[in-house]
Amino acid sequence: MAPNLSTQAANVAFINPALAAILPQYYLIRDAIAGEVAVKAAKTAYLPKPDKLDKSPENQARYDDYLLRAVFYNVTRRTLNGLVGQVFSKDPILKLPAQIAVLEKNVSGSGVTLVQQAKKALNFTVAFSRCGLHVDYPTTAAADGENGVVTVADIQANRIRPTINLYSPLEIVNWRMTEDGAEEKLSLVVLLESYIAADDGFEIKNAAQFRVLRLVNGVYVQEVWREPQPTAFDGTKVPKGKNFKQHETFTPTGPDGKPLDYIPFMFVGSDNNDASPDNPNFYDLASLNMAHYRNSADYEDSCFIVGQPTPVVTGLTEEWLKDVMGGVVKFGSRGGIPLPQGATAELLQASENTMIKEAMETKERQMVALGAKLVEQKAVQRTATEAKQDKASEVSTLSSATLNVQAAYNWAVGVAAFFAGATATDDAVTLNTDFDIMNMSPEERRQTIEEWQKGAITFEEMRTVLRKSGTATEDDAKAKEKIANDAADALKLAAEAMGDGLDANGDPLPKKAPAANNDGGGK
Repeated sequence: MAPNLSTQAANVAFINPALAAILPQYYLIRDAIAGEVAVKAAKTAYLPKPDKLDKSPENQARYDDYLLRAVFYNVTRRTLNGLVGQVFSKDPILKLPAQIAVLEKNVSGSGVTLVQQAKKALNFTVAFSRCGLHVDYPTTAAADGENGVVTVADIQANRIRPTINLYSPLEIVNWRMTEDGAEEKLSLVVLLESYIAADDGFEIKNAAQFRVLRLVNGVYVQEVWREPQPTAFDGTKVPKGKNFKQHETFTPTGPDGKPLDYIPFMFVGSDNNDASPDNPNFYDLASLNMAHYRNSADYEDSCFIVGQPTPVVTGLTEEWLKDVMGGVVKFGSRGGIPLPQGATAELLQASENTMIKEAMETKERQMVALGAKLVEQKAVQRTATEAKQDKASEVSTLSSATLNVQAAYNWAVGVAAFFAGATATDDAVTLNTDFDIMNMSPEERRQTIEEWQKGAITFEEMRTVLRKSGTATEDDAKAKEKIANDAADALKLAAEAMGDGLDANGDPLPKKAPAANNDGGGK
């Protein structure tokens, strides 16, 4: 007999199985982006002990030194910054209605601009292939105690206004889709948040809470769940247990005071913006970065143990050392080494450990192939076809993520505009998709122009290709007009310089009247 779930304690901390399966990948990517401090803090999670069965204090001390010497070269973060930087190398175009123009400078109420938040959202989408936007609107009961309707003065003074809040992939812990006729509708979202549980004016103690967005009988309701006795929360792991209790519940309403029949939340992914998590784009790169880190630990450890030259003396007796050398063997240029007959002195120095070094270099080349453009070695040669395929793959992933983030923000701005009694256009937020990494080589530009000159493509087609490469920036009509004017000016200058009597259009110039004869004689 199945248990009666209604009698059991609600587990708001339940992690959706789809998230649970992908959490280890998220943690790996997160730590790789955070860098060496976070990676080394995880210790054996990313750098196992060489002898894990030895529990002695001496082995632990050796591992501490082994960990200290390891170098984490943060290719993951550099690559992410480079890709996101391509998108925001040109400012986004914002067309917000006047009623919610404040979102441009303060999108979530915390002082973060819309562009700054969009950049962070793209970071999540490119690296994790996942994040979410929640459009919130304060309860309108405070605006007008009688009917809860927001006044124009409330909106203009920003006392009551919508906000757009960004959630990372680790903060979206649970969700549910239910059938609504022929469509699936979002009916539950559980978001992990941090709040200040105690503050004595100097020290702040944070605790975890869950914000639950759900549909109850077709009505959108928000709930906040907290622990009766809050425990410290550092935001690194999703808290577990059924000791969270409902702390607060309320029904958000629109500007007319009526409740909503949908949850104003949208998922953002790299493939599409549905509820299912996409495979993280950066997992392969982050995993390879960690493998490179482990190779580095072995390489640095080897350099420390056998890397320094070691003096070796053979055939030296204790009496000779004491009586002739004064008990000291002096290596270096400041003194010779008087040895007895048949004795030798030399430096023992290990040869280069090529195996570990080659393993590191191989991983560096693999990271280049995965998109680590900022660490690409110039010595690595690739064919034109390979380079073009790499660019196409990278641009495809980056373009898809950018367009999905753009679509999510256009949706969010539209919902925010509804809350403010306005209407937003479909292109309220436009992100740059003309990336510098798409720049054409001089040979490719020359070939495109030649194809236009030979009549294989139109002027507009040629300009489109050049515009995508970042070479052409003018509008086609303006460009054509300026090109024509430049050509006319060039022809005029050439004609005047040659003195052929033609104007800028190639027509004969009017003949000048002959000069008067001033030699005093009349004819």
